[in-house]
Amino acid sequence: MWLDRGVPSRKTRIEILEDPGDPDVRRMLVELALEDQERYDHPQETREEIAARTVGVPPSFQGENVILVSYDDGGRALGLCWCVLFDPGNGLEGEVAELYVEPSERGHGVANELVGRAMRLFREREATFVTVWTRPDNLAALAVYRHHGFTPTEQTVLTWLPLPGRGPRDGGPAPEHDADNHAP
Repeated sequence: MWLDRGVPSRKTRIEILEDPGDPDVRRMLVELALEDQERYDHPQETREEIAARTVGVPPSFQGENVILVSYDDGGRALGLCWCVLFDPGNGLEGEVAELYVEPSERGHGVANELVGRAMRLFREREATFVTVWTRPDNLAALAVYRHHGFTPTEQTVLTWLPLPGRGPRDGGPAPEHDADNHAP
């Protein structure tokens, strides 16, 4: 791995992709998927299978919010599970964006039922990838998610929040040369 010392090895330019079907971009996306799948324990696809589903990156995409609500017999809301579905161009993805159960109803299986219904939604829609985010100290939520098949990922997840003094150095040198989203 090369570390970038801020001295470019050649002159390059960065442009916004204008043609979503650009053959070079499509080729690189296929290569990325081939390389990426080798790093994880999941079903492997052939180059031809990946190429068949890689038709380019649309400049925009739409998502869908599905809020699942648990009610008691009297119609009182006990909890909710907010699911997000979207296809950025490489298959339908899902996320359990929020899970909330009224404090008086916690420990009675409401979260388990909500996440179970969310998983059924993701399967019915044939989501190819589903994520959930929670804190490591939220043991009850972790137990529910693990019960429904979620496991810690092999990837490191980094986040960025636009807070004062914590922003990126826009336009400055990158710390790593030729890095990609999946580089070891």
